[in-house]
Amino acid sequence: MNLISDLYKIQKKDLKNAVNVLNDAFSEDSMWKEVFDDEDKNRVLTEVMVRFCLKYGNVLSTSDNLEGVMAITPHDKDMTALRVIRSGAFFLSMKIASESKKMKVLSKAIEEAKKSLNLGPNIHLLIMGVSQEFQGKGFGGKLLRAVIEKAETERKPIYLETQKEENINFYEKYGFSVKKKIILPEPLNLPMWLMVRDVK
Repeated sequence: MNLISDLYKIQKKDLKNAVNVLNDAFSEDSMWKEVFDDEDKNRVLTEVMVRFCLKYGNVLSTSDNLEGVMAITPHDKDMTALRVIRSGAFFLSMKIASESKKMKVLSKAIEEAKKSLNLGPNIHLLIMGVSQEFQGKGFGGKLLRAVIEKAETERKPIYLETQKEENINFYEKYGFSVKKKIILPEPLNLPMWLMVRDVK
């Protein structure tokens, strides 16, 4: 048994609950509020991401109680329009189509910054969150330790982005370091830190 196999693998039947956990975890996140000032649109974006990772990566939880949720993808599975369609999220993505121009600008800025890191094969920690009622109780650490073990076994770095400066210390405790800080373009003008945990 390894740490990843000890986690609960999210299935389609858990989709709504997984989205609820992530929405709750990010409800106070400045970027989440700025990208869409509409809670329903934030929920749609979260579901698009979870559906994408169910198809092309892994969505995992600390247990079937879904205290925390983590979605990871391989480095070569970027979230393209075709893959979003194949993941079953096409009609959902239409609900946020009015925001597509803003999202494309953001995605382009992040992708350009990420490319400059020259990471090679890596595990992308796309999103991770713990319900507010369970925060500070070790659930985030349990998820991180599992993906770290997977990365060490596969001899790959782990890449993630965070928009909250207070998250940096948390990730640094697990061996991540800030590789780049960017300012997201207009209309957001918010900082984002690109972090990597190199293979030890």
